[in-house]
Amino acid sequence: MEHEGKSITGPVTTLITREIKPDRMNDFEEWVKGIYQVVKGFEGFLGADLIRPRDHSHPEYVVVLRFDEYEHLRAWMGSTEREEWLKRSKEMTVGELNIQEAHGFEPWFTLPDHPHTQVAPAKYKTVILTILALYPPLLALSTFLAFVLPGWPRPL
Repeated sequence: MEHEGKSITGPVTTLITREIKPDRMNDFEEWVKGIYQVVKGFEGFLGADLIRPRDHSHPEYVVVLRFDEYEHLRAWMGSTEREEWLKRSKEMTVGELNIQEAHGFEPWFTLPDHPHTQVAPAKYKTVILTILALYPPLLALSTFLAFVLPGWPRPL
């Protein structure tokens, strides 16, 4: 699948930011429970999280949706069910809906207070950090197993 000139494979995460009217926060949380029941029936849905606002005078919620692949996310984003649920939320919200998609390891490195102001790290930084985090423990495990199991191949 191509998106903005890039090939996308693997899991995709979507961050949806919405400011809610302060007197409608409880209604919005009930709305989130309802839409969750709908989205979890969609193919490829992996899970969702709700990040509640810290400042109740400016209640901005972040909904995190995870799908196994981009095509399944697009199916949800283009569905009539989603559109109907969004119409129900209009009376509870202020301003426009903000949607940001993150692919691969990006969500690990960008858990923003305001996702629309964050920029994902450069891909090479993500690769370097992943290698530095994974290689040493795997090398230690392989060395330990080679000691415990003499026939085990030596690490590189």
